[in-house]
Amino acid sequence: MYTRNAVQAETLTRFLAELSPRPRVRAAAGEPGEWRNVYPEAVTLAEVDPARPVAMYLTRRRHGAHRYTLVTLDHDAKRVPAAQAAADAELLAAAAAAEGIEPVPARSGPNGGRHVWLGCAEGVPVATVRRIARAARTLCPSLDVAPLMNAKAGAVRPPGAAHRLGGHSELTAHTIDQAVTALGAASARAEAFERLAARLETMAAAVSPTSRTRRPSAALAVDGEDTEVPPSIRQRGPIVRPVEQDTTGCPRLAVPWRPLGERAVKGLRRTLTDRQNFSDWVHASARSMALAGWTQAEALAVVRDAESSPALEWLRSERQEDGTRAPRDEDETARLWARVWWLAVQDAARMPRRPEDDGYHQDRTDAEAAVADLFARMQAAGPARWGRESGPADAAVLMAVAWLMISASTTDVSANVRRVGTLAGYTYQTASLALWRLIRDGWLAVTAEADRRAGQARRVTLATEHECPEHRGHRCAIDRVPETASPVHPGSDRRRNAAAPPPEPHTYLRSLIAHQQAGVWHTLGHHAARTLWQVQEQDRPTLAQITAATGYGRRATLRHLRQAQELRLITTARPRRGATTYAATGRALYEAGQETSTATRTVRLAVKARVAQAAHDWWASEEEWSRLTRTQKRRRGLRPGPDQQVIPGMDAGRRAYPRNIDGSPNHARAREIEAKRIGAAGMFAHAHQLAQRGQIIDPAHLSPTGAQQPQQRRRRAVLPARQHCRHCQASPGERCVTWRGQVTAEWHAVRRTAAEQAAGEATRPTEQRSA
Repeated sequence: MYTRNAVQAETLTRFLAELSPRPRVRAAAGEPGEWRNVYPEAVTLAEVDPARPVAMYLTRRRHGAHRYTLVTLDHDAKRVPAAQAAADAELLAAAAAAEGIEPVPARSGPNGGRHVWLGCAEGVPVATVRRIARAARTLCPSLDVAPLMNAKAGAVRPPGAAHRLGGHSELTAHTIDQAVTALGAASARAEAFERLAARLETMAAAVSPTSRTRRPSAALAVDGEDTEVPPSIRQRGPIVRPVEQDTTGCPRLAVPWRPLGERAVKGLRRTLTDRQNFSDWVHASARSMALAGWTQAEALAVVRDAESSPALEWLRSERQEDGTRAPRDEDETARLWARVWWLAVQDAARMPRRPEDDGYHQDRTDAEAAVADLFARMQAAGPARWGRESGPADAAVLMAVAWLMISASTTDVSANVRRVGTLAGYTYQTASLALWRLIRDGWLAVTAEADRRAGQARRVTLATEHECPEHRGHRCAIDRVPETASPVHPGSDRRRNAAAPPPEPHTYLRSLIAHQQAGVWHTLGHHAARTLWQVQEQDRPTLAQITAATGYGRRATLRHLRQAQELRLITTARPRRGATTYAATGRALYEAGQETSTATRTVRLAVKARVAQAAHDWWASEEEWSRLTRTQKRRRGLRPGPDQQVIPGMDAGRRAYPRNIDGSPNHARAREIEAKRIGAAGMFAHAHQLAQRGQIIDPAHLSPTGAQQPQQRRRRAVLPARQHCRHCQASPGERCVTWRGQVTAEWHAVRRTAAEQAAGEATRPTEQRSA
């Protein structure tokens, strides 16, 4: 029969073995019966003495940064009554439960202290935990924030650990099995802790409006001075969106990134008149970019692009006395934008929260909603459907059709097999077969058949039902998503085991299509593309997790991983509980394709699609001419030859189609002529640049002049030189062509001073003789 101490020892051992983020814990100093509240010694888990107080670390170190796998709210009863500590613990536990985080409360020891344990297996960023600590400290005076503010050394006594005054830390609402599950396998995601931080900050601001959350130093510093929030922004209320620092130290909202909406883009492109308030328009545009999760640097790039943001001209130029505007210096524009951006972030942080802040749109278009539902149905079909022999082609073509629906804002689109094949990274023959399978299985439905002579491709839409054919390869599509979300608000299910918010269709599709278009898959195979995509999507997955997500066997998955490692696309990460993990290296797929000599494969497919479309239109015109009677042909007159240059306003189909000596059509010659006419070389350069940048290559959007040519910077003269310039080697008497800059300006100042002194010494003897 177990004693009380034996039960607590078992609880401690199980808790440390399952949840400790590090292989060591800190042990108290002193002797049995005289333990001190100091934990200087680090011992391994196997060396832990149940009778000696120990403290467990809360963070693990990964890629050089700490992340909290356990967020422990330590309510100390030394400075406040035990009842106050218990009430504070209940308050924070209720706040965590409201955001989908299951709290695990524990009694700290005999003095009435309380612990509230919160788990996150993927890890919570340090900045988020510190925000939680600061806001919770304002609400709960009993909270000890030291473990949460020190990510490297912060530690708390786990359940089952002995107390220096006697007794143990005991779980009050969970068994050890329930606690391990709630804090480990079934723990909340990091996004839930972001919401908890925002909730606590809002509660703290409501309790004490004067004690606002301290802003980051980069958010305070504007032109080197501390800046207060203006009353017009402060009157909006407390901060409801968390403000964080980006990699450059500038403030930004901690919300998912998304493209600007239609109204925001129209506002940027509006040309303002002198009667309109420039400041209001600039602030509105900056606030829209801040709400979209943009950084200060990303927004500054839009400011400097005069063509895409005419409404921000006030930041690029200044008004002169004669009424004209002169360009500002780039440093001055950046300084003005820093102030505008800081005010926009502060204003956006106080605006009421919207569904976009949680990573999804509530006001999606019909096409976006249909594509989001398609994502869910594809996931419900299981990895076995998309991991079979033709699975990658089916999934890639289905994603390409979804991209056309998002781009056209309608679910009824024209599925040109050459365009769909290019977007999917396959030839048009493979894309045609995949479309046939998707239509047969019930994923797509045909709304209008193709008309070859009219140049119209087959139109398709998302199917809602289908009839199963008698075909051995048939796999029924999933018509409805299983009911796993909350029926009240399916887009904001905050239960502990709720799934993550669905990805934004436009952003997700953009990255997925650019991934599947990479030419390297022509060598590795598109099955390897699915494997690498899962490595990128997950956080250091193990081999078992990758095989479960892709549906491939162990041998095939290892082959894909080995091939990707040889091209330096992935690397083995730190082992996790004895299993090797994998992580993406971030190397561009274009660079890997260069090693396999397939980097431009999709580029060639896109250009061939445009040339084939132009040749097809020419042949359709030739067929129309052939159906005319002899009288009708005479009325139209003689046709120009196939090599006749097409001038603006002339119908390209009026030329005679090239033919062989025997009168048969020469389609190869027609494609060659059309390639020169439409500028296939320029389109190839345009598509090549898109491939190098990792962007989507859409044949319909290629242009012969779309490739950006490198701009040659002209070297401008700065000062007339009287002394030898060590920068541009200008001799005395020649103009200096050195680029402007601080170092150059200082050097030119010295040269100018020396020239003035030399000129003064030259005139001094003449002045003396005249005197």
